[in-house]
Amino acid sequence: MPAPGAGIDRVLRWDGCVNVRDLGGLPLADGGETAFRVVVRADWLPGLSDEGRRALVDYGVSIIVDLRPHREHEDDGINPLPVPVVRQGMDPRPLPPAWDWPSMREAYLALADHYRAELAQALTLLGDAEPPAAIHCAGGRDRTGIACGMALWLAGVEPETIAADHALSDESLAPHNENWLAEAPDDAERERRLRILQPAGNTLAEVLAEIEAEEGIRQRLLRAGADEAALDRLVARLRGEA
Repeated sequence: MPAPGAGIDRVLRWDGCVNVRDLGGLPLADGGETAFRVVVRADWLPGLSDEGRRALVDYGVSIIVDLRPHREHEDDGINPLPVPVVRQGMDPRPLPPAWDWPSMREAYLALADHYRAELAQALTLLGDAEPPAAIHCAGGRDRTGIACGMALWLAGVEPETIAADHALSDESLAPHNENWLAEAPDDAERERRLRILQPAGNTLAEVLAEIEAEEGIRQRLLRAGADEAALDRLVARLRGEA
């Protein structure tokens, strides 16, 4: 299978972030590719430099969906982002599987189950926005990965392609892992961080398949409060049909 976005550089080099890419250029199961400039996934966007902020504006981003809870905003500083930000916080701390991280599968299932409403509203916001919209958390891999994985699944992207795109975050974050481990305050935290840094592999795709088999991703989002018209609009845009 060709790499996601083969022949096109989907990675967006916005100074101050390390894990930004467009969801365009991914092959659809029934032919064609996802459209560019619909959704951008990212790591900590408040960390953008002035140059990076100009790049975000120049790309046309109309709204940012921030999946971090309020306690993670302390380092955002006093320099607000130049486009509107809407928060749908997904805090892993109250969820032992998501915070202690026995495995990525257990963490992702816990986040996706507990924060159904937040994920539903995040995808509604992406569908309601004037494209492109951006979505981020801290590293842009886990909470952002679940939300983007759901959107890609609904758009008809094959599970293995979703997994391959998700794994690109591991590559983007790898140069910074050593410092993150070194900053751990004790051995227990270092071991937790080592578990988190295990390669994603097919985990996200497997989690999405479990949710699909259990109740359906679309049905879960709608039951959790997603706007049906917004979901349909997001899917159509990702498929290049709107």
